[in-house]
Amino acid sequence: MINEILKLNTPQMISVVNNAKSEVDIWGRGTGKSFIIGWEMNNINLKMPRSITSITGQTYGQLLTRTLPSTFKFLEKMKYEKDKDYVIGRKPPKHFMDPYEKILKFENFISFANGTGYLLLSQDRLGSGRGPNVDREIVDEAITINKTQYDQEVSPTNRGNEEHFGFKSLKPIAQHHGFRYVSSMPYNQEQRWLLDYGKYYELDAGIMLFDIWNRIIKFQLELIDACIKKDAVLYKNIRNEIVRLKHQIIPFVSKDGVLFTLSNAFDNISNLGMAYILREYAKLPQLIFLVEIMNWVIDKVEDCYYHINTQKHVYYDASNDSFIRDVAENTNWDFDKLEKTECSYDSDCDPSKPLEIVPDWGANISLFSIGQERNYNFVTKIVEAVDCFINEFYVKPDESQHVIIDELVDKVCTYYGQHANKHIIYFRDRYGDHKQPNAKNSKSYNEQAIDRFIRNGWSVKSEVHKGIEPPQHDKYLLWMNILKGNDPKFPKVIFNGKNCKFTLISMNNTKVIDKDGRFEKDKSSERKKNILAEEATHFSDAVDKRIWTKYGDRLHKNSIFIDPRL
Repeated sequence: MINEILKLNTPQMISVVNNAKSEVDIWGRGTGKSFIIGWEMNNINLKMPRSITSITGQTYGQLLTRTLPSTFKFLEKMKYEKDKDYVIGRKPPKHFMDPYEKILKFENFISFANGTGYLLLSQDRLGSGRGPNVDREIVDEAITINKTQYDQEVSPTNRGNEEHFGFKSLKPIAQHHGFRYVSSMPYNQEQRWLLDYGKYYELDAGIMLFDIWNRIIKFQLELIDACIKKDAVLYKNIRNEIVRLKHQIIPFVSKDGVLFTLSNAFDNISNLGMAYILREYAKLPQLIFLVEIMNWVIDKVEDCYYHINTQKHVYYDASNDSFIRDVAENTNWDFDKLEKTECSYDSDCDPSKPLEIVPDWGANISLFSIGQERNYNFVTKIVEAVDCFINEFYVKPDESQHVIIDELVDKVCTYYGQHANKHIIYFRDRYGDHKQPNAKNSKSYNEQAIDRFIRNGWSVKSEVHKGIEPPQHDKYLLWMNILKGNDPKFPKVIFNGKNCKFTLISMNNTKVIDKDGRFEKDKSSERKKNILAEEATHFSDAVDKRIWTKYGDRLHKNSIFIDPRL
């Protein structure tokens, strides 16, 4: 059983064999990220007994619902038993050994029988990182953390115990005072500090890592097409080219002892099978497939239609940690239940207020964007009126096993099943008012969606913008005034960076074009294939509808506009 579990895929083998002091792993879905953190903890337990390692997340909720469940499932396969080999969130039994560093509070601490401990740190509580000295750092989903805060609070505690594990010991441990950052691909400028760790490929060896990586992904997309067409000759030729490119970016450890790795589902194909990749390719929208599965290195386009400032408009720490903690303690840290997130886990969702929902119906993807008005700015931590985008849901019509409208509506109703105010403000998509399935006398998409919400126990009030569809130029000006944030006539708009990930990717990859002296959204990506921006504008179209319907009439009331490119 153990031998089967420890059969490593390529990126896992690279990590284990290199055995670097520090490591940054940017891996897509299906590559074994849960394995590598579980392996890391097992390795620390064996090499540094009685050590303390910090595990940092944006919130405790993120750690409890996203990081730890899959990690402990792996450890259980390694024959670790809860309440026998380790305990969580409470003082350990007397027969457990103590860490070298004295621990006074065990509320957010994981204790192993050999004295090894893991300190859970949450960035939404300033000062929580200022605790005992630690021997190593782990960060999962590192794209969500505030790097400046992390460097000020957590990294300085990575010191001490040199006599046990470091240069003063008889057997120094290479990983002592190192770190491991595990993450999905950064998707905005403020997260790109993670990619900076990979710059040594070019500086030390002249290897253009990120350019070659994206070229590999383009060939992998062609490989998928060749597989679908069952063209064995083409498949072999493309595969040979991928192998050639892979040899150009063989991972190596930097002069500073850091290993940086990129990986996607193809690197785990021996375990997943090509069928998994083909299924995800057919099921997922192109944008999501590229980012989540293929791990495409994305960048914000120049002359972006939306001028989003992550520091002003995006927040990640909106987990209802007290509720999640209660669930954890009441279920004796049952990670299967903690993984099943719903609206009660979200602190930015006010259960007493209705949900504002806007659809975007398309041939390739249909989606809902969810919002609420709040009187608290989750970015600045100031009590003030804001309009929040709190969630997103989507289905791909051609691959849905059910009626797409029913499936999409039911996803929302399931997630918000505990929402006390069962009322929806539904911003009608005019396209959805006209579009109908191929059946005579059938209702429009919007009518079917509203009927489904009502059948699921929700009341619905429809909203629609006045007049015809507004010009893209006017929407652009409205967003510019909103995102500048210095005119009280316009609302402050913020986004949940965790729940609205693809909304933000969509907006950051939507280009503005100048056509006859007026600004327009470049929607050509919706007609192209095998490029990053495919289907990107659909998510941004959804946020446009709600914002224009609510605030479009404020645009021409003595508003002042300055072109941001001047």
